Amino acid sequence: MRSTKRYWNVYTRLLLIIFLALLAAVGTTYLNKNYIDSKVEMIKVVVPSEHIKPYTELTKGLLTYRDVIKSEIPGDAIYDKEEFLKEGSKFTGEIGLVKGYPVKESLTVNSFDSVFGAAIALKDGKSYLGIATDQVRSQLVKPGTLVDLYCFIEGDTQTGESVVISKIEEPLFASLYVHSLKGKNNEELKGAEGESSPAVVVVETVSPEQTSKIIRYQMSGKMYLVPVGADSKKHMAELTEKV
Repeated sequence: MRSTKRYWNVYTRLLLIIFLALLAAVGTTYLNKNYIDSKVEMIKVVVPSEHIKPYTELTKGLLTYRDVIKSEIPGDAIYDKEEFLKEGSKFTGEIGLVKGYPVKESLTVNSFDSVFGAAIALKDGKSYLGIATDQVRSQLVKPGTLVDLYCFIEGDTQTGESVVISKIEEPLFASLYVHSLKGKNNEELKGAEGESSPAVVVVETVSPEQTSKIIRYQMSGKMYLVPVGADSKKHMAELTEKV
């Protein structure tokens, strides 16, 4: 006990106080340095190269990089525009983007999440067209399949001859991509077993000429959709955008 008291004197107490003070000073300095670094450290982020209007498709030309103070970067900022655009078509939301400000992922949407739906991604004369159908006329048709169209036109009372128009007579009837299936109440179907029969098959047309021909034949007779293949790459890309 006496030995302990001998070493615990005014000098050892002073040394302990000095040590604790130095430890507190080092800790404070470290915290201050981190705080200052967060205020002045610059990090490169993706920003719009110009003001971008709402519902505009984002392209490499509309995006650039800018060094921004770390503390001013939002949590969902984008750091690599190549990786960002590789995920699929991206569009601005309802408020657009301001030139020079970090692009927030929460302010962008894919085509399926846009208020205009997947149609916003269509370009170069493409469009979506609904073809009225039933279970017999659209067997084995699912989203992602490629179909040939056949139009059955019943003969009139005078000639009594019926005709079937195929891709032989109309080359634009060949290999249409099936975008989606719709039920009687416009609900989206997946083509799975047990689901109700589709009332409409939505196909992607590639030109106004193709669209108008399909509409004309659809009004003249009954359209049959015959699967001839699938575009799995395109379908997987659409499913990825829906997630």
